[in-house]
Amino acid sequence: MADELKEMLDRLEADLVALKHEYDLFFNGKRRAEPMKERKELETKLLVGSRRTIVGNADQLRFNNLSGRYWTYANLWTRTVRDLEEGRMHRDSGGNVRRTSGERGEPVDREQIDRAAEALLEARRSCGLAGDPSDIPSLREMLYARALEISASAGGKKVEFLVSVEGGKPKVKAVLR
Repeated sequence: MADELKEMLDRLEADLVALKHEYDLFFNGKRRAEPMKERKELETKLLVGSRRTIVGNADQLRFNNLSGRYWTYANLWTRTVRDLEEGRMHRDSGGNVRRTSGERGEPVDREQIDRAAEALLEARRSCGLAGDPSDIPSLREMLYARALEISASAGGKKVEFLVSVEGGKPKVKAVLR
């Protein structure tokens, strides 16, 4: 009985190492499809093993360790595949999975902010509101800060500001590009 249990634990450990290797091949572009069949088989073996009574503390600890390692890997694999599907990761020219670079460009062109600030000042004047050219630096700063917020919440997309007059009031609309 004890030899049978040790043999089962050895097989589970070997299967986990083999499955990790298959996922490494998949994420490195050497395997076309995710090893779902192998993953399901190992998961079934672990569930069957969890229903079994394990008497020895060392064997129980080893089984729990293997099970914990599997579920940690499973969560990592699921998250990585989801990130690939949702565009947070991509495959490079060699087929390897890479995280999309976290470095983002400017959320808005500086010239576009200048044009929007001047257009907003002009719109305020056309509505009979106070509008002094000395307000332009503070308008630029306000628009840039707003562009940073909008871009961050939109996943780093570029922001463009459109200025219009609606109902006798100047309006600024942010558009994602």
